[in-house]
This record gives sequence, C-alpha cells and structure tokens, in this order.
Amino acid sequence: MTGTVIRGRALLIVLALVPTLLVAAPRRQPVAIRAYINVSSGCQAATVDFLNALKARYAPDVSLEMIDFGDEGRGLKRWRQSGHRCLTIELNGSPLAKFPYQRKMAAVAFRMPVGFGWSHADLEHAVQAGLRGQLQRATEAEVAAAQRPAKLAVTVSVGRVSLQGKSYASVLINGNRALLIPAGSGKSAASKRAAAAATALRAWLARPVKPADLTISPGSSGWRVLAAGKLVVTATTGDGKVLGRQPQAVATDWLSGIRHALAARAVR
Repeated sequence: MTGTVIRGRALLIVLALVPTLLVAAPRRQPVAIRAYINVSSGCQAATVDFLNALKARYAPDVSLEMIDFGDEGRGLKRWRQSGHRCLTIELNGSPLAKFPYQRKMAAVAFRMPVGFGWSHADLEHAVQAGLRGQLQRATEAEVAAAQRPAKLAVTVSVGRVSLQGKSYASVLINGNRALLIPAGSGKSAASKRAAAAATALRAWLARPVKPADLTISPGSSGWRVLAAGKLVVTATTGDGKVLGRQPQAVATDWLSGIRHALAARAVR
C-alpha cells in the first residue's frame, strides 16, 4: 500500500512537470546582413571570412548578402545607388546598431573598414542581440556619444603622385593614401595644401581620437574637412573642376580616405 502511494505521488509530480518540460526554447529572430564590401581586391578578406563564418555559425536564422563594389559591374552600381561611400554593413537594413552588451547599451556604426570605430566582436554581439530580438537602430548622435577616444600610433607624411596624366600632392597615414589634392586647382600650391593638411592631422592624432571627430561642413571657399572642429583641408570649386565632382563630394571622398587610411593602420 505504501509503495502504491509513493508511486502515485511520483506520477503526480511528473505530470505536474510535463508542461514545464514541454515549453520550447525562445525562438530566435531572423537577422539579415547586407555587406557592401570590396571582395574583388582582397583587401577586406578577413572581414569577408568573418561574415561567412557568422552566417554558418547562426544558420538558418542569419542571412548574408555581399555586394562586391570592386567588381566594376553590378556590385559597383548597387553600391553607388545605396548612397554609401565606403565599406558598409547593414543589419536588418541599417549600419547603425544599438544593442545591450555588458549591462549597457552599445551603439555602433558598421561603416569603413574594421578597426577604426568597430570590431568583428562588435558585429557578432550585434548579431547575437538581433537573434534575441534586442537589436535596434541607433542614431548618428547615439553612435558618436558611445565612441570612446583611442590613441593611435601613426605617422603622417606627404608625397607626390601622377595618375592618368594628372599631378597630385598626397597625404599618407602610415603609408596609406588618405587624400589626393590636384595640382593647379587653387590659389595655394597643392604641395602646400597637403603639408597644411598633414600638420592638422598630426595635431589631431597627438591625442586620443574617435571616428566622429572627422566631419565635413560648408565654408566660404568650399567644403571643409574638419578633425575635432579644426580645419584639415578645404575642397574648393577648383578641386571640383579638376576632379569632375562637386566640392561637397570631393570633401566626402577626402573624409572617407582619412578614415580608410586610419582603419588600415588599425588592423595591421
């Protein structure tokens, strides 16, 4: 009789636990990754490999589309139509991501090559948050506020280069070309403008810096590239005529070039 009672109680306990045991694990939310990246050149091979690994690791909930803007064809056309200026990784339609990490809200812009402004770990943390349904779109202001200044060990130099029959003064960061100033496009010689830009960049890089320090703004003589509010170089109407672009587009290209050169330094 006692054994029957014990078995009966055990059965009741098991039956009581059945609903708990049958509760399914939380369903993961899909995360769509669209990467505008220069695959053809091989310069971003580490990030290409990381993206493929992310997709494999979190399949089937993570999808990946890579648009190769180095293909000189369809990928380049789609990149230009997107409005992006350099490598850009969108998570669920936006490169600006906000997500909880280590009891805080992280805000990251997945733009420019990895190393200056974001890391592969940041990207995986954002994807993990997306799978949990905790990924949000950040604002530019939130990303700027979340960035932490970092001291970069770099050298800034100037040089001269000839491309397609045109002469340029160049500014280089650790040997990576940051910007090209066309000769004969302004009142000052291109070499003097490049030297002034290099001096301004050295002054900025003498202290801890962050990507949001680099901006462009309109000025009286053209579009200015600024580092922490200080003038680096101005893209003039003359520059635009030589390069076949509007001054604002030239300034944007120079800004991207500086960021790109710093990011190349960061991943060495």
